[in-house]
Amino acid sequence: MELQIALDRIPLGHALDVTTAVAPHADWIEVGTSLVKRYGVDGIAAIVAAAAATPVLADLKTADDAAYEFALAYDAGAASATVLGLAAGATLDTAVRVAEERGREVVVDLMELAPARRADLAARLPGHVVLAAHVGKDAQASGRRPVDLLGPWAQGRRLALAGGLTVADLPALAGLPDLRVIVGSAVTKSDDPLAAVQELRVAARPAKERT
Repeated sequence: MELQIALDRIPLGHALDVTTAVAPHADWIEVGTSLVKRYGVDGIAAIVAAAAATPVLADLKTADDAAYEFALAYDAGAASATVLGLAAGATLDTAVRVAEERGREVVVDLMELAPARRADLAARLPGHVVLAAHVGKDAQASGRRPVDLLGPWAQGRRLALAGGLTVADLPALAGLPDLRVIVGSAVTKSDDPLAAVQELRVAARPAKERT
């Protein structure tokens, strides 16, 4: 299980402090959409520098003009970027193409997609594309969980799960193959982000390794 720490709805200075503290213990650092909107590509570049050897994902949630937006993120040093599954097929195909040309990763955010659309994307997109089952911030209040979005479409795919995940959620996910879990507020709002990440690491291990 990979662990991605999402930096959202916090000042850039705090995001940089969290990144410096936790990047050596995380698989990915995410520059959340709110930070991208507030600080732009300079913010992405600053997080990339603070993350050092840990790869950074820019959560662009691109809906159109994928070639331009993905180039901005990759030029700023991001190793991955997100495109919305709600986008047109041409936009999704462009995002995949640009990522392949640049030797970078593309993540498709499946937020608010119907089951049939999730299945369609899983069937048509290349296997190296990460599909992210995501319950958005506003929808989390209803009690929806990202794991509830999984289904037959997820078999054999590279997956990410996002949406209010905490340390309590991870043990039940430890058996899912090729999975990346994305955790934000449980780390960024913690008084000790490093300790929070270390606790997540333990929870992400298979049960036999946690004893």
